[in-house]
Amino acid sequence: MDWKMHMMIPLFIYIGIMLVFQMPVVYALQALFLLMFTAFLPDLDHPKSVMRRISFIVIFYLMVFAVTANLQIDMLTKFIVITILLVLANYFYKRLPLKHRGKRSFHLWRYFCVFPSVFGLAFVAANINISLVIFTIIGFGSHLAADKINKF
Repeated sequence: MDWKMHMMIPLFIYIGIMLVFQMPVVYALQALFLLMFTAFLPDLDHPKSVMRRISFIVIFYLMVFAVTANLQIDMLTKFIVITILLVLANYFYKRLPLKHRGKRSFHLWRYFCVFPSVFGLAFVAANINISLVIFTIIGFGSHLAADKINKF
């Protein structure tokens, strides 16, 4: 399906939710970001996906931040760990063992439960409002539903 449709469907859902419920601006922006991010998450397995590139870059920089923020590690160890992280991120980016469609794809409904659960655990660990998980469910689900509708 067209990426524009994957963006439009969750955006319309978001606008509907914002019209019905009044939310603080910061929460609404977080919800919008999560909704758009997770709406493209099933395309993480596509080799030419922008989401794939962005995700691996963000994950790499978050790991680098975690390593450099630890003040108990000396500079040489930090450099070695960051180099290893860069090599691993590059390797997994180029060799992610998934297909864009089929049994080894993120376009399966079982990941509809997995990804929001992972986000929920991350939100709890980072002390982020757990109710934002609803927007990950809507984003991921809207992508899968749009692909399902497009098949007919």
